[in-house]
Amino acid sequence: MNRKNILMLLLAAMLCILPLSSLAEVNTVSSTPICLACGSETEGELCPFCGRVRGVWTCFHCGADNLSNICRVCDKSRNDSLLEQAFCGDPLRAWPAVRKLAEDGDGEALCLLAEYYKKGLYVPKDPDAVIDCYRRACSAGYNQAYLLLGKLYDEGDVVPQDKFTAAEYFQQAADLGFAEAIWYLGAFHADGVVFERDDEKALELYIQAAEAGDADSWMSVAACYAEGKGTKQNASTALSYYEMAAEAGSANACDYLGYLYMAGEEVEKDEEKAVEYYKKAAELGNARSMMALGYACLTGQGLESDVDQAIQWFELAALNGRTDALEVFESLR
Repeated sequence: MNRKNILMLLLAAMLCILPLSSLAEVNTVSSTPICLACGSETEGELCPFCGRVRGVWTCFHCGADNLSNICRVCDKSRNDSLLEQAFCGDPLRAWPAVRKLAEDGDGEALCLLAEYYKKGLYVPKDPDAVIDCYRRACSAGYNQAYLLLGKLYDEGDVVPQDKFTAAEYFQQAADLGFAEAIWYLGAFHADGVVFERDDEKALELYIQAAEAGDADSWMSVAACYAEGKGTKQNASTALSYYEMAAEAGSANACDYLGYLYMAGEEVEKDEEKAVEYYKKAAELGNARSMMALGYACLTGQGLESDVDQAIQWFELAALNGRTDALEVFESLR
C-alpha cells in the first residue's frame, strides 16, 4: 500500500473517533456497500476514504489482494478470510470484516459490532444500535445474544438498568441451555429484586448451572453452604464445593483457595498448597493470583525467595490489567 493510501486510512480512523456531534448517524443496517479495506460505506467505484477499488479484499491468510471470491494465491474463500479477520482480536484490523459480516447477518459478527457501538470505536456510541445488533443476532439464530442482552440490562452501563427485562432475556437464554443464564436467574432469586427472595430456589439453580458446565457456579453453591443460605451451614461441604469448582476449571475458585491456604482461613495454613492453587489460577488467566505469586516470590512464602521471578509475575499481572501490579513492577525494576 502506498503512502497516500496509508494516510487516507489514518484519516478515516481519525474521523471515526470524532465527537458524536461531528458524525452522521451510522445505522447497523445499510444497503450501501462496505469497503473491505477500511470499513467505510462506499457507493462509487473507489472508496472515498482509502481510495481502494470497491470490492477488493485482502486475504487475511496470505496478504494477497483479490476481487473474486477465492484468493488467487492461496485459494482461501473471501468469507473464510473475513471470519479470520473479524475474530483476530485486533479491533482496527477486524473492523472492516466485522462490519461486512454483520451487514450480511452473521450473528456472532453482529455481537462484535455491538461492542464497537458500546465503546464508540470507529462509530459513535449508540445504545440503540447495541440493542439492535443483539436483537438481530438473536433473529439470526445466534442464541448467545439473549445472554448478552440480559447482561446489558442487568449491568446498566450502556442502557438504564432494568432487572426485569434482564430476567426475561436470561430466561430465554436459560431455556436454550446457557448455564451462565441459569446462574443469573439463581442470583435474582437470591437478591429478591425480580422474584420473591428464595434461597432454596437460588441454590437449586446454582447447582443446575454448575452441572450444565458453568464452573464458577460451584462457587455460588459453596457460598450457600458457607453462609447457610438455602441449606444448613456446613464449612467442610463449602470447602469441597470450592475444590470442585477449582477442578472444573474455575480460575476464581483456584484463586480463592490459594488465598484460604495462604492465610490459614477456614483451613490449616499451607503455603505450598496455596502456591499450587495460585499457579493454577494464573494459568487460567487470573491476574490477582499472578500478583499473589509475585508477593510470594518476594517474601519466600511457599517457594524460594526470587526477586527476578517476582518481577516477572508482577509484569504478567500488569499485562492482564492489574494497575497496582504495574506500580509494584516499576518500583522493583
